[in-house]
Amino acid sequence: MVQPRIQPLKPGRAVMGFTPAFFTKLAPNLALWGFAGVGAIAVLASGIPRFQRDVLDMVPGVRSYYADDTPDSDKPF
Repeated sequence: MVQPRIQPLKPGRAVMGFTPAFFTKLAPNLALWGFAGVGAIAVLASGIPRFQRDVLDMVPGVRSYYADDTPDSDKPF
């Protein structure tokens, strides 16, 4: 008897071909890149005043670094 060319689909837990084992192997790498991405955004956006007020003021050690002690008479705007 001749084998069929098309393999029958087997039920499984793969969504679009990705299995849970694939995501288990990929998770540490994604976590590392996510942490690096958040750090890069924090460094690049640290000059934006709204980002300083809304995000960086929530971090305990960073709040004192961005405190503005300049008198109002010395501010240009």
